[in-house]
Amino acid sequence: MIDSRLQKLCHTLVTYSMRVQPGERVLIENFDCPDELSEQLIKEVYAAGGVPFCVSRSARVQRALLKNATKEQIEDMTRYDAAMMQDMAAYVAFRGALNTYEMSDVDEDRLTLYRSIYSRRVHHELRVQKTKWVVLRDPNSSMAQLAGMSTEQFEDFYFDVCNLDYSKMDRAMDVMQERLKSVDKVRIVGPGTDLTFSVKGIPSKKCSGHMNIPDGEIYTAPVKTSANGHITYNT
Repeated sequence: MIDSRLQKLCHTLVTYSMRVQPGERVLIENFDCPDELSEQLIKEVYAAGGVPFCVSRSARVQRALLKNATKEQIEDMTRYDAAMMQDMAAYVAFRGALNTYEMSDVDEDRLTLYRSIYSRRVHHELRVQKTKWVVLRDPNSSMAQLAGMSTEQFEDFYFDVCNLDYSKMDRAMDVMQERLKSVDKVRIVGPGTDLTFSVKGIPSKKCSGHMNIPDGEIYTAPVKTSANGHITYNT
């Protein structure tokens, strides 16, 4: 039986995050995640009138490919996947990350080449710029281990934050965003921190579940050369 929390999440991804419209092509990329995730997303895309396409990927298979990949091969991979991405109106990816060190023994020069050719074209230029996209992780035992939690405990935590009412969050952020538009100086005070800077003329951006889930922030940036004071990082 499909977890009702997963059904709710997939519905949010399709109807809120990607805002899928009838006839739109939607690419679902599954990286080391259970088939149930893809199946539920496919159902939701069909329910919204969209046209789902699905690609399942494996970090172990990707490692095997990249270990001896040539530049020409990477360029071919890029051309094929870029053609598919070019046709998509929306994109969603679930990433499993079963082993965060899976690519650790792949030559760094090859990884850099792959990122500079494949990732730049397929994702940075096409997916990010031309589709309604959203990406998220799968709450698997590997992530639970990194968090120092049991798998069940981590799943409960994950679905609690992923199934928030993001449309309500988006509306609630309006007040803070308007506040940021009207101020000049910002001061951050905390243990070991007293930092002042200007945000005058710098836009702010709401992050409320349209491109990442879980989500929940409003960000801006200091005017260059305006920062003054000291800051402590809790690394």
